Amino acid sequence: MKKILFILSIFLMLSCGNSAEKVSEDPADLKSLNGDYELLEMDGEDISSEGFIFNFNGEEKRLSGKTGCNNFVATYKIEDSIVKFNPPLGTKMYCEGKMEYEEIFGEVIPEIRNVKISDKDLIFLSQDNQELLSLQKTEESE
Repeated sequence: MKKILFILSIFLMLSCGNSAEKVSEDPADLKSLNGDYELLEMDGEDISSEGFIFNFNGEEKRLSGKTGCNNFVATYKIEDSIVKFNPPLGTKMYCEGKMEYEEIFGEVIPEIRNVKISDKDLIFLSQDNQELLSLQKTEESE
């Protein structure tokens, strides 16, 4: 009896320890995406200190947020397993030293075609699977 309990407890520990994070590469899963995300990398550059915060509303297929200085909104559509963002619309305030990344963001977002979604991370990719945007869900949204 002790052997059976020992084997069952080992099996239980192993099954709990091997729970892998779910990763999806299906843009259709963006429909269930809601909440705030911090932009960590853009076009391969670490910009986590710039304060870009994005809010996803999957039901409305809308991305909005703050790009360090200005606010923006962009809509997207999903066709044939490809996600396409419209160019973002935003405010036009001038902020010394904060405009460079906003301009890059405006150029990068229309290039998005693919996505990788996990529990906390969101990575947008170009048509040739180059990483364009890397985001992480904020603690407030968890």
